[in-house]
Amino acid sequence: MNPLTIALCDDDPLFRSAMAKTLEQCFASHSISIQIEESSSARELLGLLGHKSFELIFLDIDMPQTDGIALGQQLRTLGCTTDIIYVSNLDERVYEIFSVHPWSYIRKSRFSQELPGVIGEYVRNLRHRAQQLVLQNTDGQVCSFGPGDILYVEAVGKIQKLILAAHGQPFLVRSALHDLETMLIPLGFIRVHKGFLVNYRCIRKITSRSVTLDTGAELPIGRDRLKQARESYLSLMKWKGLTPGAGNNL
Repeated sequence: MNPLTIALCDDDPLFRSAMAKTLEQCFASHSISIQIEESSSARELLGLLGHKSFELIFLDIDMPQTDGIALGQQLRTLGCTTDIIYVSNLDERVYEIFSVHPWSYIRKSRFSQELPGVIGEYVRNLRHRAQQLVLQNTDGQVCSFGPGDILYVEAVGKIQKLILAAHGQPFLVRSALHDLETMLIPLGFIRVHKGFLVNYRCIRKITSRSVTLDTGAELPIGRDRLKQARESYLSLMKWKGLTPGAGNNL
């Protein structure tokens, strides 16, 4: 994974230095490396953004000339969608930051105490976003799917039929099933048959002849895939910290 790019904007150089060090330690605890660029004013930050993109910005409110809220509003007006976390002791202005739609707000006086919780939630969201699958259907419509949005995939010739948790019409994709398998296996899908990929989150029961889903749908299982399907399912359940109960006949 490439380092997460972060911009710090604060007119206090000592606090910026301390913040950078604490951020590195905090992200390291989540096994994420970061690359930090520092700036001391709105003008400097805008200069950085002119030649480099960032995934996260830490922004002070109380700064000379252009303050952090005005800067955030300016960034949004310019079309910048980068996540912003405000760091300030100006609690009386916290409601003003809502116009910027920031990710969070941290009090400077409690930066070390509040940062781990904010970063923990940010990392969870970041990893969830990384699991989004973007596909285009046969009509040219592009949709984003989360790990739990697709129940299973059925191969119908050269068309792959995605059966969705939200019901409605299947999402039809013109693709080889093998190509979809490459994308979906990391999201917790199991190949149970030459023509079916199943989301492990939806499996109620695996027998020697079929896979039954929570919806009641029953899908065939290939004899040559039974052992691997069971092992993959058990491995995924253990990774989630779950143990199949009596309702999961493996």
